[in-house]
Amino acid sequence: MSASNGSANQSLEPRPVTIGHVGLTVRNLDRAVAFYADVVGLRLTERFTYPEAVVGHGLTVVAGAFMRCDSSHHCLSIFALRPELQRPEDTASPGQGLHHIAFEMATPDELLAKLRHVRAQGVPIANERRGGPGNQPRFYIRDPEGNLIEFYWGIDQIGWQGNPRAYGPIQEIDLENYDFADFVRERDGAAVAQIGGDRGLE
Repeated sequence: MSASNGSANQSLEPRPVTIGHVGLTVRNLDRAVAFYADVVGLRLTERFTYPEAVVGHGLTVVAGAFMRCDSSHHCLSIFALRPELQRPEDTASPGQGLHHIAFEMATPDELLAKLRHVRAQGVPIANERRGGPGNQPRFYIRDPEGNLIEFYWGIDQIGWQGNPRAYGPIQEIDLENYDFADFVRERDGAAVAQIGGDRGLE
């Protein structure tokens, strides 16, 4: 394959803006949160308990903590595995460690372009979702080793109050028919409502 062909293919491929966040699974959620807050210096945005009706990441985890280093809802998501998937503390376990890597796309159009590009490569789409912590429209695939990969756009931004905006439950969606404009209106409305509520507490 010539260099020119490779460059041409790369120029057409929708590219992520950045690695948006990394997800880890741990044995002890409180201990991990304390480490990443006290040692690493991240801030806790929120904790989330997955509902009894198994949805989203709740297929394998029972709770999560979402930590940030700037205004983005989270740069690190830490999950506690369901008890039946955990191994003893002194046992090396492939179940603990990396949960997923998430790549941020610049716009909704870029997110859809990436979705179509992935499908054109013959890679199965694991899930398409919205809702839950961060509330970003997203889709998931698996790499050749089985690692979970997320592509997303529009993650929640945390204001000076340090509080996440209200969000709906985790839902499976069809990104090709998803109303991104309505999502933005809903997100902005939640931000206005939150500002009003925070002012009422002053």
